[in-house]
Amino acid sequence: MVFEVKFSGFYEVDEIDKSLIINNCNKFFEKHNKKLKNIEFIELRLKDYEKEGLRKKFSVNSTLSFSGTFLTSKSWDWNLIKAVDSSLKKMEREIERKFVGKIQGKNKKQAREVNRRFA
Repeated sequence: MVFEVKFSGFYEVDEIDKSLIINNCNKFFEKHNKKLKNIEFIELRLKDYEKEGLRKKFSVNSTLSFSGTFLTSKSWDWNLIKAVDSSLKKMEREIERKFVGKIQGKNKKQAREVNRRFA
């Protein structure tokens, strides 16, 4: 299965940080590909603001596309890697809340029905 990481606004980010971000996104894909079928891409949009001397504050907006559905999350931090990780963790929580809970609820309901038939 092909998984694509799209970047927007990462012009001044060095290759080491980009490779860390791609590695984190691939781990995210491997973890959630079994739960969510047909993950197509994740798009990361970066904006930096509040420049103070050598420091920059980073804002990361993430969009995950799978099976015609889009999930979004936002985060910000003074450290780029922490901002991306935070955005991915927020997306994980949303996946668990919206989709996995419903799937587990359906499985519990089916298990109860099977147990009633054989009881």
